[in-house]
Amino acid sequence: MVRQSSPRLLTLQVDNLTSEGLGVARRGRDVYFVPGALPGEEVEVSLAERRHKVQYTHLKRILKPSPERVEPSCPHYQRCGGCHLQHLSYSAQVQAKQARVAREFQRAGVSVTEWAPPLTAEPWHYRRKARLGVRYSQAKQQVYLGFREAGSSHLTDIDQCAVLIEHPLLHWQRWRQFLRDWPRRAELTQIEVLQTDQALVLTLRLLKRLDETSQQSLQAFVDQVFVEQPETTLPVQLWVKYHKDEPSQPLRSDYAPLHYPVDGAPLAVHPDDFIQVNGAINALMVQQAMAWLQPQRGELIADFFAGHGNFTMALARREAQVLALEGQVTMVTRLQQQAQQQGLEIQASCVDLSQAGGLVGLPDLSAVLLDPPRAGAEAVVEHLLDEAVNRILYVACDAATLTRDLRRLTQGGYRVVKAGIMDMFPQTHHVETMVLLTRVGK
Repeated sequence: MVRQSSPRLLTLQVDNLTSEGLGVARRGRDVYFVPGALPGEEVEVSLAERRHKVQYTHLKRILKPSPERVEPSCPHYQRCGGCHLQHLSYSAQVQAKQARVAREFQRAGVSVTEWAPPLTAEPWHYRRKARLGVRYSQAKQQVYLGFREAGSSHLTDIDQCAVLIEHPLLHWQRWRQFLRDWPRRAELTQIEVLQTDQALVLTLRLLKRLDETSQQSLQAFVDQVFVEQPETTLPVQLWVKYHKDEPSQPLRSDYAPLHYPVDGAPLAVHPDDFIQVNGAINALMVQQAMAWLQPQRGELIADFFAGHGNFTMALARREAQVLALEGQVTMVTRLQQQAQQQGLEIQASCVDLSQAGGLVGLPDLSAVLLDPPRAGAEAVVEHLLDEAVNRILYVACDAATLTRDLRRLTQGGYRVVKAGIMDMFPQTHHVETMVLLTRVGK
Protein backbone atom coordinates (compact mmCIF):
# COMPACT_ATOMS: atom_id res chain seq x y z
CA MET A 1 0.00 0.00 0.00
CA VAL A 2 1.38 3.45 -0.94
CA ARG A 3 -0.03 6.90 -0.39
CA GLN A 4 1.54 10.27 -1.15
CA SER A 5 2.17 12.26 2.05
CA SER A 6 4.07 15.21 0.49
CA PRO A 7 5.50 16.13 -2.91
CA ARG A 8 8.82 14.48 -2.02
CA LEU A 9 7.90 11.79 0.51
CA LEU A 10 5.98 8.52 0.27
CA THR A 11 4.39 6.40 2.94
CA LEU A 12 4.98 2.69 2.26
CA GLN A 13 3.73 -0.54 3.78
CA VAL A 14 6.62 -3.01 3.83
CA ASP A 15 5.68 -6.66 3.24
CA ASN A 16 8.94 -8.54 2.72
CA LEU A 17 12.75 -8.53 2.69
CA THR A 18 15.07 -8.91 -0.27
CA SER A 19 17.91 -11.43 -0.17
CA GLU A 20 20.16 -8.50 0.83
CA GLY A 21 17.90 -7.56 3.77
CA LEU A 22 16.19 -4.52 2.20
CA GLY A 23 12.54 -3.89 2.94
CA VAL A 24 10.14 -4.40 0.00
CA ALA A 25 6.95 -2.44 -0.69
CA ARG A 26 4.67 -2.65 -3.74
CA ARG A 27 2.01 -0.64 -5.58
CA GLY A 28 0.62 -2.38 -8.63
CA ARG A 29 3.65 -3.19 -10.72
CA ASP A 30 5.88 -0.70 -8.90
CA VAL A 31 8.40 -2.17 -6.45
CA TYR A 32 10.21 -0.12 -3.80
CA PHE A 33 13.31 -1.18 -1.86
CA VAL A 34 13.71 0.42 1.58
CA PRO A 35 17.03 -0.10 3.40
CA GLY A 36 16.49 -0.47 7.15
CA ALA A 37 12.77 -1.29 6.95
CA LEU A 38 11.16 -4.54 8.15
CA PRO A 39 8.09 -6.54 7.05
CA GLY A 40 4.87 -5.22 8.58
CA GLU A 41 6.21 -1.70 9.07
CA GLU A 42 4.71 1.51 7.78
CA VAL A 43 7.51 3.88 6.83
CA GLU A 44 8.06 7.27 5.30
CA VAL A 45 10.69 7.44 2.57
CA SER A 46 12.20 9.72 -0.02
CA LEU A 47 12.92 8.49 -3.54
CA ALA A 48 16.45 7.68 -4.69
CA GLU A 49 17.65 6.13 -7.93
CA ARG A 50 15.65 3.71 -10.07
CA ARG A 51 17.40 0.52 -11.22
CA HIS A 52 16.08 -2.46 -13.18
CA LYS A 53 12.45 -1.42 -12.71
CA VAL A 54 12.96 -1.09 -8.94
CA GLN A 55 12.65 2.24 -7.12
CA TYR A 56 15.26 2.58 -4.35
CA THR A 57 14.44 4.85 -1.43
CA HIS A 58 15.88 6.46 1.70
CA LEU A 59 14.17 5.66 5.00
CA LYS A 60 13.08 8.88 6.72
CA ARG A 61 10.71 7.78 9.49
CA ILE A 62 9.23 4.59 10.91
CA LEU A 63 5.54 5.31 11.42
CA LYS A 64 4.55 1.85 12.71
CA PRO A 65 7.51 -0.31 13.83
CA SER A 66 7.60 -4.09 13.64
CA PRO A 67 7.47 -5.97 16.97
CA GLU A 68 10.69 -7.66 15.77
CA ARG A 69 12.57 -4.36 15.52
CA VAL A 70 15.40 -3.99 18.04
CA GLU A 71 17.94 -1.28 18.77
CA PRO A 72 21.22 -2.09 16.97
CA SER A 73 24.00 -2.92 19.44
CA CYS A 74 26.79 -1.42 17.36
CA PRO A 75 27.30 2.38 17.34
CA HIS A 76 28.76 2.11 13.82
CA TYR A 77 25.77 0.26 12.37
CA GLN A 78 24.31 3.11 10.31
CA ARG A 79 27.61 3.76 8.51
CA CYS A 80 29.50 0.46 8.40
CA GLY A 81 28.72 -1.87 5.51
CA GLY A 82 29.58 -5.06 7.40
CA CYS A 83 26.20 -5.87 9.01
CA HIS A 84 22.75 -5.56 7.48
CA LEU A 85 20.23 -6.90 10.03
CA GLN A 86 21.14 -5.64 13.48
CA HIS A 87 17.79 -3.85 13.63
CA LEU A 88 15.98 -7.22 13.41
CA SER A 89 15.71 -9.57 16.42
CA TYR A 90 17.99 -12.55 16.11
CA SER A 91 15.21 -15.16 16.07
CA ALA A 92 13.53 -13.21 13.26
CA GLN A 93 16.83 -13.03 11.35
CA VAL A 94 17.05 -16.83 11.35
CA GLN A 95 13.40 -17.17 10.32
CA ALA A 96 13.92 -14.70 7.47
CA LYS A 97 16.94 -16.61 6.17
CA GLN A 98 15.08 -19.92 6.39
CA ALA A 99 12.14 -18.42 4.49
CA ARG A 100 14.44 -16.94 1.86
CA VAL A 101 16.12 -20.28 1.08
CA ALA A 102 12.79 -22.13 1.04
CA ARG A 103 11.39 -19.47 -1.31
CA GLU A 104 14.36 -19.85 -3.67
CA PHE A 105 13.86 -23.63 -3.75
CA GLN A 106 10.12 -23.32 -4.38
CA ARG A 107 10.62 -20.90 -7.27
CA ALA A 108 13.04 -23.36 -8.87
CA GLY A 109 10.71 -26.31 -8.38
CA VAL A 110 13.09 -28.01 -5.93
CA SER A 111 11.12 -29.98 -3.33
CA VAL A 112 12.60 -30.90 0.06
CA THR A 113 11.54 -34.04 1.92
CA GLU A 114 12.73 -32.79 5.32
CA TRP A 115 13.90 -29.42 6.62
CA ALA A 116 16.39 -29.73 9.48
CA PRO A 117 16.37 -27.19 12.34
CA PRO A 118 18.69 -24.23 11.65
CA LEU A 119 22.19 -24.39 13.12
CA THR A 120 22.76 -21.35 15.32
CA ALA A 121 25.24 -20.21 17.96
CA GLU A 122 26.23 -16.98 19.71
CA PRO A 123 25.14 -14.09 17.44
CA TRP A 124 27.74 -11.58 18.72
CA HIS A 125 31.55 -11.59 18.76
CA TYR A 126 31.63 -14.76 16.68
CA ARG A 127 33.79 -13.68 13.76
CA ARG A 128 37.33 -15.09 14.00
CA LYS A 129 38.65 -13.74 10.69
CA ALA A 130 38.18 -10.29 9.17
CA ARG A 131 40.03 -7.69 7.13
CA LEU A 132 39.99 -4.00 7.99
CA GLY A 133 41.07 -1.19 5.71
CA VAL A 134 43.63 1.45 6.68
CA ARG A 135 44.17 4.85 5.03
CA TYR A 136 46.32 7.77 6.03
CA SER A 137 45.30 11.28 4.96
CA GLN A 138 48.37 13.47 4.56
CA ALA A 139 46.22 16.55 4.18
CA LYS A 140 44.32 15.94 7.43
CA GLN A 141 47.18 14.16 9.23
CA GLN A 142 44.62 11.52 10.17
CA VAL A 143 44.50 7.71 10.11
CA TYR A 144 41.25 5.99 9.08
CA LEU A 145 40.87 2.38 10.18
CA GLY A 146 37.72 0.30 9.81
CA PHE A 147 35.36 -1.28 7.30
CA ARG A 148 33.98 0.03 4.04
CA GLU A 149 30.76 2.00 4.20
CA ALA A 150 27.71 0.39 2.63
CA GLY A 151 27.82 0.79 -1.16
CA SER A 152 31.00 2.85 -0.99
CA SER A 153 34.78 2.55 -1.07
CA HIS A 154 35.09 5.00 1.83
CA LEU A 155 36.33 3.72 5.18
CA THR A 156 34.30 4.31 8.31
CA ASP A 157 36.33 4.42 11.50
CA ILE A 158 35.61 1.56 13.89
CA ASP A 159 36.42 1.57 17.61
CA GLN A 160 35.21 -1.97 18.31
CA CYS A 161 33.30 -4.41 16.11
CA ALA A 162 30.30 -6.12 17.70
CA VAL A 163 30.64 -9.29 15.62
CA LEU A 164 34.44 -9.61 15.70
CA ILE A 165 36.03 -11.71 18.47
CA GLU A 166 37.08 -9.74 21.56
CA HIS A 167 40.71 -8.96 22.38
CA PRO A 168 42.49 -5.88 23.82
CA LEU A 169 44.35 -5.37 20.54
CA LEU A 170 41.08 -5.19 18.63
CA HIS A 171 40.28 -1.81 20.18
CA TRP A 172 40.99 0.10 17.01
CA GLN A 173 41.25 3.53 18.61
CA ARG A 174 44.53 2.30 20.13
CA TRP A 175 45.78 1.42 16.66
CA ARG A 176 44.87 4.84 15.29
CA GLN A 177 46.77 6.51 18.13
CA PHE A 178 49.83 4.35 17.47
CA LEU A 179 49.70 4.73 13.69
CA ARG A 180 49.48 8.53 13.84
CA ASP A 181 53.11 8.58 15.02
CA TRP A 182 54.36 5.47 13.17
CA PRO A 183 56.60 6.53 10.25
CA ARG A 184 55.26 3.77 7.96
CA ARG A 185 51.58 4.64 8.41
CA ALA A 186 51.08 5.77 4.81
CA GLU A 187 52.23 2.37 3.50
CA LEU A 188 49.80 0.29 5.58
CA THR A 189 46.66 -0.59 3.61
CA GLN A 190 44.97 -3.39 5.60
CA ILE A 191 45.04 -5.30 8.88
CA GLU A 192 43.73 -8.86 8.75
CA VAL A 193 42.58 -10.58 11.94
CA LEU A 194 42.69 -14.34 12.54
CA GLN A 195 41.94 -16.09 15.83
CA THR A 196 43.32 -19.60 16.41
CA ASP A 197 43.73 -21.71 19.53
CA GLN A 198 47.30 -20.47 20.03
CA ALA A 199 47.20 -16.83 19.09
CA LEU A 200 45.51 -13.79 17.69
CA VAL A 201 47.22 -13.28 14.35
CA LEU A 202 47.40 -9.75 12.92
CA THR A 203 48.63 -9.60 9.34
CA LEU A 204 49.65 -6.14 8.13
CA ARG A 205 49.48 -5.55 4.38
CA LEU A 206 52.07 -2.99 3.36
CA LEU A 207 53.25 -1.35 0.15
CA LYS A 208 56.92 -1.48 1.18
CA ARG A 209 59.01 -3.75 3.36
CA LEU A 210 59.49 -2.82 7.00
CA ASP A 211 62.92 -1.94 8.31
CA GLU A 212 64.14 -3.22 11.66
CA THR A 213 63.27 -0.01 13.52
CA SER A 214 59.66 -0.05 12.25
CA GLN A 215 59.29 -3.71 13.24
CA GLN A 216 60.60 -2.99 16.73
CA SER A 217 58.23 -0.08 17.31
CA LEU A 218 55.31 -2.20 16.11
CA GLN A 219 56.27 -5.03 18.46
CA ALA A 220 56.71 -2.57 21.34
CA PHE A 221 53.15 -1.30 20.80
CA VAL A 222 51.78 -4.86 20.97
CA ASP A 223 53.87 -5.69 24.05
CA GLN A 224 52.62 -2.60 25.86
CA VAL A 225 49.02 -3.79 25.53
CA PHE A 226 49.99 -7.03 27.28
CA VAL A 227 51.55 -5.13 30.16
CA GLU A 228 48.15 -3.53 30.75
CA GLN A 229 46.04 -6.70 30.36
CA PRO A 230 45.54 -9.92 32.39
CA GLU A 231 47.74 -12.94 31.69
CA THR A 232 44.75 -14.76 30.20
CA THR A 233 44.89 -12.57 27.09
CA LEU A 234 45.49 -14.63 23.94
CA PRO A 235 49.07 -14.10 22.67
CA VAL A 236 49.55 -12.10 19.48
CA GLN A 237 51.51 -13.00 16.36
CA LEU A 238 52.44 -10.22 13.95
CA TRP A 239 52.68 -11.16 10.26
CA VAL A 240 53.30 -9.03 7.17
CA LYS A 241 52.23 -9.30 3.54
CA TYR A 242 53.79 -7.12 0.83
CA HIS A 243 52.26 -8.46 -2.37
CA LYS A 244 49.04 -10.34 -3.11
CA ASP A 245 50.99 -13.12 -4.84
CA GLU A 246 53.43 -13.57 -1.96
CA PRO A 247 52.59 -15.57 1.17
CA SER A 248 52.30 -13.73 4.47
CA GLN A 249 55.42 -13.95 6.63
CA PRO A 250 55.77 -13.90 10.45
CA LEU A 251 57.78 -11.09 12.00
CA ARG A 252 59.40 -13.60 14.34
CA SER A 253 60.63 -17.15 13.78
CA ASP A 254 59.64 -18.50 17.21
CA TYR A 255 55.86 -18.29 16.81
CA ALA A 256 53.86 -21.42 17.71
CA PRO A 257 52.22 -23.34 14.83
CA LEU A 258 48.61 -22.30 14.28
CA HIS A 259 45.56 -24.56 14.38
CA TYR A 260 41.91 -24.69 15.44
CA PRO A 261 39.66 -27.64 16.40
CA VAL A 262 37.51 -29.44 13.84
CA ASP A 263 35.82 -32.80 14.42
CA GLY A 264 37.73 -33.35 17.66
CA ALA A 265 41.19 -32.82 16.16
CA PRO A 266 43.43 -29.81 15.46
CA LEU A 267 43.41 -28.49 11.91
CA ALA A 268 46.54 -26.54 10.95
CA VAL A 269 45.95 -23.13 9.40
CA HIS A 270 48.04 -20.43 7.72
CA PRO A 271 46.93 -16.78 7.87
CA ASP A 272 46.42 -16.80 4.08
CA ASP A 273 44.04 -19.79 4.19
CA PHE A 274 40.31 -19.47 3.65
CA ILE A 275 38.50 -20.63 6.77
CA GLN A 276 34.89 -20.40 7.89
CA VAL A 277 34.69 -17.23 9.97
CA ASN A 278 32.35 -18.66 12.62
CA GLY A 279 34.18 -21.35 14.59
CA ALA A 280 31.15 -22.54 16.56
CA ILE A 281 28.95 -22.95 13.48
CA ASN A 282 31.79 -24.56 11.54
CA ALA A 283 32.14 -27.25 14.22
CA LEU A 284 28.38 -27.92 14.12
CA MET A 285 28.41 -27.89 10.32
CA VAL A 286 31.15 -30.54 10.02
CA GLN A 287 29.39 -32.67 12.63
CA GLN A 288 26.08 -32.42 10.75
CA ALA A 289 27.76 -33.13 7.41
CA MET A 290 29.19 -36.40 8.72
CA ALA A 291 25.84 -37.37 10.25
CA TRP A 292 23.97 -36.72 6.99
CA LEU A 293 26.47 -38.19 4.55
CA GLN A 294 27.29 -41.18 6.80
CA PRO A 295 30.65 -42.08 5.23
CA GLN A 296 31.37 -45.80 5.46
CA ARG A 297 34.66 -47.59 5.82
CA GLY A 298 36.27 -48.19 2.44
CA GLU A 299 33.87 -45.98 0.46
CA LEU A 300 35.50 -43.75 -2.15
CA ILE A 301 34.28 -40.22 -1.43
CA ALA A 302 35.32 -37.09 -3.32
CA ASP A 303 35.62 -33.80 -1.45
CA PHE A 304 35.31 -31.10 -4.13
CA PHE A 305 36.64 -27.60 -3.27
CA ALA A 306 38.45 -29.22 -0.34
CA GLY A 307 40.39 -26.13 0.79
CA HIS A 308 42.83 -26.99 3.56
CA GLY A 309 40.80 -29.97 4.76
CA ASN A 310 37.83 -28.74 6.79
CA PHE A 311 35.71 -31.73 5.67
CA THR A 312 38.47 -33.90 4.21
CA MET A 313 40.05 -34.90 7.51
CA ALA A 314 36.68 -35.70 9.09
CA LEU A 315 35.88 -38.02 6.18
CA ALA A 316 39.27 -39.71 6.42
CA ARG A 317 38.92 -40.26 10.18
CA ARG A 318 35.83 -42.34 9.41
CA GLU A 319 38.04 -44.61 7.29
CA ALA A 320 36.60 -43.57 3.97
CA GLN A 321 38.93 -43.43 0.98
CA VAL A 322 39.04 -39.70 0.34
CA LEU A 323 39.81 -37.98 -2.95
CA ALA A 324 40.36 -34.30 -2.13
CA LEU A 325 40.05 -32.01 -5.16
CA GLU A 326 41.09 -28.38 -4.94
CA GLY A 327 41.88 -25.66 -7.47
CA GLN A 328 44.84 -24.02 -5.69
CA VAL A 329 48.26 -25.68 -5.59
CA THR A 330 49.09 -24.19 -2.16
CA MET A 331 45.91 -25.69 -0.70
CA VAL A 332 46.70 -29.13 -2.14
CA THR A 333 50.12 -28.98 -0.47
CA ARG A 334 48.50 -28.06 2.84
CA LEU A 335 45.97 -30.87 2.46
CA GLN A 336 48.79 -33.37 2.10
CA GLN A 337 50.60 -31.89 5.08
CA GLN A 338 47.43 -32.00 7.20
CA ALA A 339 46.86 -35.67 6.41
CA GLN A 340 50.48 -36.56 7.19
CA GLN A 341 50.38 -34.69 10.52
CA GLN A 342 47.18 -36.49 11.55
CA GLY A 343 48.26 -39.90 10.26
CA LEU A 344 45.44 -40.04 7.71
CA GLU A 345 45.45 -41.34 4.16
CA ILE A 346 44.00 -39.10 1.46
CA GLN A 347 44.63 -38.51 -2.22
CA ALA A 348 44.83 -34.79 -2.96
CA SER A 349 44.86 -33.38 -6.49
CA CYS A 350 44.92 -29.92 -8.01
CA VAL A 351 42.03 -29.71 -10.48
CA ASP A 352 40.33 -26.82 -12.28
CA LEU A 353 36.84 -27.31 -10.84
CA SER A 354 35.35 -24.55 -13.01
CA GLN A 355 35.80 -26.63 -16.18
CA ALA A 356 34.14 -29.98 -16.83
CA GLY A 357 37.17 -31.12 -18.81
CA GLY A 358 39.28 -31.14 -15.66
CA LEU A 359 37.08 -33.85 -14.16
CA VAL A 360 37.49 -36.41 -16.94
CA GLY A 361 39.00 -39.67 -15.72
CA LEU A 362 37.84 -39.53 -12.12
CA PRO A 363 37.17 -42.99 -10.61
CA ASP A 364 33.70 -44.25 -9.73
CA LEU A 365 32.57 -42.59 -6.51
CA SER A 366 30.27 -43.78 -3.73
CA ALA A 367 29.51 -40.26 -2.48
CA VAL A 368 30.47 -36.63 -3.03
CA LEU A 369 30.83 -33.61 -0.77
CA LEU A 370 30.64 -30.17 -2.42
CA ASP A 371 31.63 -26.93 -0.67
CA PRO A 372 32.07 -24.43 -3.54
CA PRO A 373 32.57 -20.65 -3.47
CA ARG A 374 29.70 -18.27 -4.23
CA ALA A 375 29.86 -19.06 -7.95
CA GLY A 376 28.60 -22.56 -7.19
CA ALA A 377 29.63 -25.88 -8.72
CA GLU A 378 28.14 -25.81 -12.21
CA ALA A 379 30.90 -27.81 -13.94
CA VAL A 380 31.04 -30.40 -11.17
CA VAL A 381 27.26 -30.81 -11.29
CA GLU A 382 27.37 -31.47 -15.03
CA HIS A 383 30.00 -34.14 -14.44
CA LEU A 384 27.98 -35.79 -11.65
CA LEU A 385 24.91 -36.08 -13.87
CA ASP A 386 26.80 -38.63 -15.94
CA GLU A 387 28.03 -40.60 -12.91
CA ALA A 388 26.23 -43.10 -10.68
CA VAL A 389 26.99 -41.35 -7.39
CA ASN A 390 24.58 -42.49 -4.70
CA ARG A 391 24.83 -39.53 -2.31
CA ILE A 392 25.73 -35.86 -2.69
CA LEU A 393 26.17 -33.47 0.23
CA TYR A 394 26.17 -29.85 -0.96
CA VAL A 395 27.29 -27.05 1.36
CA ALA A 396 26.58 -23.62 -0.14
CA CYS A 397 27.24 -20.00 0.79
CA ASP A 398 25.01 -18.57 -1.95
CA ALA A 399 21.34 -19.55 -2.17
CA ALA A 400 20.96 -18.45 -5.81
CA THR A 401 23.76 -20.57 -7.27
CA LEU A 402 22.83 -23.44 -4.98
CA THR A 403 19.28 -23.35 -6.36
CA ARG A 404 20.60 -23.30 -9.91
CA ASP A 405 22.72 -26.38 -9.26
CA LEU A 406 19.94 -28.20 -7.38
CA ARG A 407 17.50 -27.63 -10.22
CA ARG A 408 19.94 -29.27 -12.59
CA LEU A 409 20.60 -32.20 -10.25
CA THR A 410 16.93 -32.87 -9.55
CA GLN A 411 16.15 -32.75 -13.26
CA GLY A 412 18.96 -35.25 -13.82
CA GLY A 413 17.82 -37.96 -11.42
CA TYR A 414 18.60 -36.75 -7.89
CA ARG A 415 16.18 -36.08 -5.02
CA VAL A 416 16.65 -33.64 -2.13
CA VAL A 417 16.30 -35.76 1.00
CA LYS A 418 17.16 -33.15 3.59
CA ALA A 419 18.08 -29.47 3.76
CA GLY A 420 18.84 -26.92 6.43
CA ILE A 421 20.37 -23.49 6.92
CA MET A 422 23.38 -22.64 9.06
CA ASP A 423 23.68 -19.11 10.40
CA MET A 424 27.38 -18.61 9.78
CA PHE A 425 27.01 -14.81 9.62
CA PRO A 426 24.58 -13.45 12.27
CA GLN A 427 23.56 -9.80 11.86
CA THR A 428 24.12 -10.03 8.08
CA HIS A 429 21.92 -11.22 5.21
CA HIS A 430 24.36 -14.02 4.29
CA VAL A 431 23.23 -17.59 4.85
CA GLU A 432 24.91 -20.99 4.54
CA THR A 433 22.84 -24.01 3.43
CA MET A 434 23.40 -27.77 3.57
CA VAL A 435 21.56 -30.18 1.27
CA LEU A 436 21.64 -33.98 1.05
CA LEU A 437 20.67 -35.58 -2.29
CA THR A 438 20.29 -39.22 -3.28
CA ARG A 439 20.14 -40.67 -6.75
CA VAL A 440 16.78 -42.09 -7.80
CA GLY A 441 17.46 -42.48 -11.53
CA LYS A 442 16.71 -40.33 -14.57
